Amino acid sequence: MKRTPFQMLLIALLVALSRSPATAAPSGDQILREMSAKLAAAKTIAFEAERQTDPALLEGRDVPEKSRVSAVVRRPSQFAARGASQEGARQIVADGHTLTILDKKKNHYAQVPMPATLDGLIDKLDAEYGFTPPLLEFTSSNIYRDFREQAHGVTYVGTDKLPAGFLRSVSCHHLALKGPAADAELWIDADDLLPRKLVATFHRAGHPQLHVEFLS
Repeated sequence: MKRTPFQMLLIALLVALSRSPATAAPSGDQILREMSAKLAAAKTIAFEAERQTDPALLEGRDVPEKSRVSAVVRRPSQFAARGASQEGARQIVADGHTLTILDKKKNHYAQVPMPATLDGLIDKLDAEYGFTPPLLEFTSSNIYRDFREQAHGVTYVGTDKLPAGFLRSVSCHHLALKGPAADAELWIDADDLLPRKLVATFHRAGHPQLHVEFLS
């Protein structure tokens, strides 16, 4: 029996309604906000990470620098970090009143007045000395704002499995951030919303990169 146009339209509507709606992709921007809020709410943060920096990002270097960084943060103003690489080891301590730097290889020690919260410390060190201690940006009280000042777009790429210890991996949200100075990829643990990996590619000759993997 030949169906009428009305019957054909009715069948098409029934078929469409019977299909399960597609699951919308998570918002990369929202996940970035949630990671920022999680870190900002923590009164104490302790982490260890491995970092590799291409030589084009380092003054006077022609080979990549690999280092391991460990840090402890106590809000609002205390920060202690240690970085070890083939070049030696350095320690940086801020207590809200002074900043102390120890270069163990050169046996150099320096201390300067630095009254500041963690957010103020980042700004002061960049303005006065042109550097930021490794990964201090992840201790900011508003990481989302800081990331979005550098990136004009955040895209949700998907989910990836990243290694997290012997015979164990974790599911991560994979975000892509586009900015005028660099593009970055950020992996955020889907369970605890903590950063797991960051790869930044700078818009310079040779496209040098910074790799960071959080171990804990």
